[in-house]
Amino acid sequence: MSGVLRRGSLSFDCRGSNRGSLEANLYGGYRETRPGPKTPEISVIALDFRRYSEDLKKPSTDEVSNNKELHSGDPPARDLSQDVDSDVISNFLGHYTRWSFLWTLLLCLFQLPTTFHLFMFVFQTASKDFWCARPDNLSHMSIPEWRNLSQTPNGCNILDLDYEQVSYENNQLINWPANASNFGYRKCQHFEFSDEDGSAKTLVQEFELVCERNILSLVETCFLVGAAAGAVLSGWISDRFGRRHTLMAFVTIQSVFGGILAFSTSVAMFMSLRVIIGFASMTVTVVSFVLVVELVSGKWRTVIGILNILPVAISYVLSAGLAYLIRDWRHLQLAISWPWLIMLSIWFWLPESPRWLLAQGRLDELCLLIERAARMNGTTGSLPHNYRKTLEAAVPRAVTSPNPEQAGEEAKTAVPGGEEGADSPSHVNPLRVVFSAKYWRTTCLTLVIWLTLIIIYFGLTLHLSNLGGNIYINSAVAGTVEAVSICISIVVVLKFGIRKSLIGYMLLPGLCCLGTNLVKDQTGVIALATIAKCLIGANNAIIPTYTAMQYPTIVRNFGVGLGNLASGIALILVPFLWQLEHIDALLPLNIMGVCGLVGAVAISLMKDVE
Repeated sequence: MSGVLRRGSLSFDCRGSNRGSLEANLYGGYRETRPGPKTPEISVIALDFRRYSEDLKKPSTDEVSNNKELHSGDPPARDLSQDVDSDVISNFLGHYTRWSFLWTLLLCLFQLPTTFHLFMFVFQTASKDFWCARPDNLSHMSIPEWRNLSQTPNGCNILDLDYEQVSYENNQLINWPANASNFGYRKCQHFEFSDEDGSAKTLVQEFELVCERNILSLVETCFLVGAAAGAVLSGWISDRFGRRHTLMAFVTIQSVFGGILAFSTSVAMFMSLRVIIGFASMTVTVVSFVLVVELVSGKWRTVIGILNILPVAISYVLSAGLAYLIRDWRHLQLAISWPWLIMLSIWFWLPESPRWLLAQGRLDELCLLIERAARMNGTTGSLPHNYRKTLEAAVPRAVTSPNPEQAGEEAKTAVPGGEEGADSPSHVNPLRVVFSAKYWRTTCLTLVIWLTLIIIYFGLTLHLSNLGGNIYINSAVAGTVEAVSICISIVVVLKFGIRKSLIGYMLLPGLCCLGTNLVKDQTGVIALATIAKCLIGANNAIIPTYTAMQYPTIVRNFGVGLGNLASGIALILVPFLWQLEHIDALLPLNIMGVCGLVGAVAISLMKDVE
């Protein structure tokens, strides 16, 4: 018996048809997969059971409502079962509704604290003028006179004198050696900093991280190491325990430890806490994004996926304003940490990913979610009374089968390419999926794309001040232009397609970075770097959505997490990349330019998605 599958139908195909596969339903859209074993395949894409089931031939609630609309002159409700972008979930929740709008809007806010914790480090470690500290007995001596007489121009070394024998009275130095210039220099033990910000202190000033104690690159790397670990493990954690609880648990960790960081008493304590915050922050970023794209479908998955990154650009502007008003690093750290504990108030109401619930076979929770969404959308009357049967047919047998051998076989067929990849009957090994015969090429290219993208994006974002100018103004302007660029990118993606847009947004920033070699003045270099940052910012907004579209639901979070692993490695390399400016001022920008070209080639080798 062989049935011809159409959108919204139930197909029994003994020949192993690969359309309407289980993966397509769990993915949230149509995907081609390799045929399963030689057994009848039951494939459900939408919900038209009326063709094949006698007990569903009676007019359903939505049919009655549509007939009423026709008699009343109103246009009939859209039948999403005939929509090529529909899947089992979207037929009950819609592509983008009032309910999904509310939650995608709230979930976008979770991008703000993560960006604050990453980007505020730039302001917390802002450079200040410093010099070797004056002894207590010379504290009344003017700073310019002290610096001219006692130390080298860089403020790191001081004359090797016994300053206890020297005094300062009536604007005169007493017992100052006449041949002081013949004495050698020793390293300064303590430093003083300019008081242009009053009593407010930066992290550099608090722990005197200057001269040979300048370990800012290492301190910055601590956050990025935590982020790299979080990028990988967050995918496994949320795929195993769900998006909702993983997200809110790590928001709690992020906020609590972020507040504790403000009370650090040593650099070692600060670095240790930054590792934990980096892990939590990356987890929050990955999981909130995946949850957002799994709440919508169709073209809205691309649009909302890009808009979800918009708060990142906005946070740059907010960071500049907040850092300008709050100059003390401890107060600033508290301001970006503890207020976000208020987000925990939505934990109880925050929905779990409906597609994750379906993949796990948790139909009771899924039905409650669908009914709650229908009440908010005002579509309860059009919800079929027997919709649970449709969901039951789409649940993987690997989840529901009591027979371990049958479950293992089902899990094997659920993995694209037919590879055996289940740790247990209900859980697929995500690492074996992403590196399976079907996905290994996609995964390798994804790692290259994310690595080159983040080197350019954060190389310019975190170190734009290295090019000169006012750090607050540069950050605010770049953030504003990047936000506009992200909004424009939505139109570009819908017009030209996501892959072509990514190629353009990777190639142009690379050319801008290389173009700095042709510019003579510093203003031109800053202008080209700012343009490159805004263009790569649009790429940074699109790439998570593109990556998520490459993998099915059961490993989607893990796939995006692998991309973030590459980004974490890139973040670790960025601080050391800018150390190369001591060799040549434009060398870091040249490396970023090459990364742009390599990334563009890698994207061109990827498969396109709709």
